[in-house]
Amino acid sequence: MADLIFWRHAEAEDVSASGKDTDRALTKRGRKDAARMAKWLSDYLPAVTVVLCSPAQRCRETAAALSALNQAPVIIEEFLSVDSSAERIAKELASKYSAKTVLIVGHQPNLGLLIVKLLGMHQSAGVVKKGSVWWLRQRLVGNDATYYIHSVRQPDS
Repeated sequence: MADLIFWRHAEAEDVSASGKDTDRALTKRGRKDAARMAKWLSDYLPAVTVVLCSPAQRCRETAAALSALNQAPVIIEEFLSVDSSAERIAKELASKYSAKTVLIVGHQPNLGLLIVKLLGMHQSAGVVKKGSVWWLRQRLVGNDATYYIHSVRQPDS
């Protein structure tokens, strides 16, 4: 993968009308923050970026803010669901999306776990604030790929 961009869904309601966690929608602030980050992403994303999204409502609404700006197709992937694991996500990305720039709209703690793992940090998990974007860039040294932080943006920055 050339770049991996992690976008945590924006602020969502505490409880959905259905009572299901996956049905929680963005709050007014969440929609505003998603639009702000979508604008920034739209300005900087390579045209060939693959946008992957958790099936959860709050993630789909966050990704829709970007799609509304640049008509980027959003691929809903079950492996990014709330119940997934960082290990499963890493495996699926490597098998399906290697050598591509990928934007992932997903959840904590999995995003933080993946970022820490890719950066080779010794912490057990990293914190990705709601609505924020962590952009990791790949560097190839021989046959080994390493990642470094290209950018971290929060909706209020």
